[in-house]
Amino acid sequence: MLKNDFENITCGEWLSLWYDTYKKPRLKWRSLRNIEQMIRLHTPKWFKAMVMREITAFDADRALSEQPPSRTAVYTRQVWHAAFLKACALGIVESNVIDFTERIMYKKQKSKSLTIAEQNAFFERLEKSRYRWLMLFYLLTGVRRCEALSIEWSDINEEENIIHIKGTKTEESDRHILLTPDIKFVLEQQKKQNDQEKDMRARGRYHKAPESIVFPFAAQQTSREFKKLCGGHHLHELRHTFITRCCESGVNPSVCQQLVGHATGDMIMNVYMHVMDEFKRKEAAKFTLFPKF
Repeated sequence: MLKNDFENITCGEWLSLWYDTYKKPRLKWRSLRNIEQMIRLHTPKWFKAMVMREITAFDADRALSEQPPSRTAVYTRQVWHAAFLKACALGIVESNVIDFTERIMYKKQKSKSLTIAEQNAFFERLEKSRYRWLMLFYLLTGVRRCEALSIEWSDINEEENIIHIKGTKTEESDRHILLTPDIKFVLEQQKKQNDQEKDMRARGRYHKAPESIVFPFAAQQTSREFKKLCGGHHLHELRHTFITRCCESGVNPSVCQQLVGHATGDMIMNVYMHVMDEFKRKEAAKFTLFPKF
């Protein structure tokens, strides 16, 4: 496409071209799906129909205001910003108008780890769930939802007792975790379940996934099933529960950071400090001026 062809290119045409040229060849399908949904479902039709050169910050603000403050709105703005930034670099627009839009006032809810009592109740409910081994894997490893669902049997190295986690969020998220006896048992049980359900998946009763996949479950359904089992929490909070148990077990923060694939140690240290505060409160509560010997 020549520079002159960009003169009257619409926002929708540019978003599609930007997606196909700069995102599709580089990202994995889950990331692509999220970007595609922000463009297809959350970018208003009238905004897509506008010529790129004519779009103002007010137009973008008006388009963003059509959806309530949420994580989706934040992500939509991020996608537009990236697309307009490239358009600016190519001379399609003079400036990135998204820089001048209002920030989405959305306060992310803090994740809560499961307490020991909640964890024990969760274990009881898991007994009859076909998602049992996957949920236990999350608790034992702290991996992200899609990291577990993308593990293949070839990623498991029993000779070196490690599992390759093909993370995509950060450079550090592509990592290896230890294949402990507990994790090995969970994987063995999942293998047995997969073999038992092979015929039912072939008949379309369950989510169809390649036999190479360890946990043949759909991402959204996994989250829904977790909600049924543990209504007061989100699936991602099993990851925070793992980090909390690491702290309570005395695992070094740097090691924990590497296990969960965090780029920085900020979140890990926040959890560790919270757990230590709780510990100090309990210890301080033991104080009395009249100890019994």
